[in-house]
Amino acid sequence: MAKEKIVGDALFLSGSLALDLINTEMIVRRKKRDVLSSPDDLAQWWQAALAHHPEHDDIAGNETPIDWTFDLLEEVKRFRQSLRSLCTYLVEEQTTTLPDLEMLNQILSLGYQSVQSTPQGEVISVYRVYDQQKGKILLPIALSALQLLTEAQRQRLHKCRNERCILFFYDTSKGGTRQWCSLGCLNRSRSMHHYQQRQNG
Repeated sequence: MAKEKIVGDALFLSGSLALDLINTEMIVRRKKRDVLSSPDDLAQWWQAALAHHPEHDDIAGNETPIDWTFDLLEEVKRFRQSLRSLCTYLVEEQTTTLPDLEMLNQILSLGYQSVQSTPQGEVISVYRVYDQQKGKILLPIALSALQLLTEAQRQRLHKCRNERCILFFYDTSKGGTRQWCSLGCLNRSRSMHHYQQRQNG
């Protein structure tokens, strides 16, 4: 069972960059909280996300810093909602359709795979983006989602069993029996169950 890894208000416990974006919306004390409430929040979350998922920090190009604007924040939030819908369909074993995948395809088209030489003379594969601002953050998330949708085992993608939680995770446990997003959520769910039993008893 994963421990809750909290950076600021964000949780990193899903095992997937795409799912960690979805999980920037959560339920806290029965109210929905959006971790990405400002461009600064997005910038801080992205730095933390790259620290947890360094394998996705492989976009080649110029070193122009990302301009953390409200427009970029809204783009990320729209993509987050689209990914949430896709993952909900998968968890509920519904069939996804082309419109469901349209936004993911649009973001994947922001970049392309190419090869380049390292100073040591090795030839490596990298991704490049047409739009340095949107692509540098959205393309890595889209590639993570692509991997989740096409290479992962669908039965290991879950929504937390706690009815008061809206977080998703990918179950990497050996037996594939994980049902809660974290130990904290498991304990809260058990406490609520025991409380309801006492009330009904």
